[in-house]
Amino acid sequence: MPYFSTGLLESPSVEGIWASPTLSVNISNDDSSTVAIQIEGFSQTETTKVKYVEEFFTLASGAVVLKNYFIPFNAFEFLFFASSQSVEISVWCKDSNGNLISAPLEIFEAKA
Repeated sequence: MPYFSTGLLESPSVEGIWASPTLSVNISNDDSSTVAIQIEGFSQTETTKVKYVEEFFTLASGAVVLKNYFIPFNAFEFLFFASSQSVEISVWCKDSNGNLISAPLEIFEAKA
């Protein structure tokens, strides 16, 4: 099962306002059958990693889903598990007005 990670990302706040308070995840299923998807999101401090997102769902063949996650943390990481190599995942940061503030974030295949 493919396992992808954003790696540890930083989103420092300035006067209590985070630069990128929303993470948008676009997932498309290019497989010929339904696939299973699991998403985990973690906040991280210098000493603690805490899971705050855990979703499990299926995605029909040819379907696309957009998920948005609020990230009120200075550091975070998202992990994605897919039951097929034919699943495409792209990740973007948005500002508080919903505007894209970055090119797609690079996610990489990780070893379980």
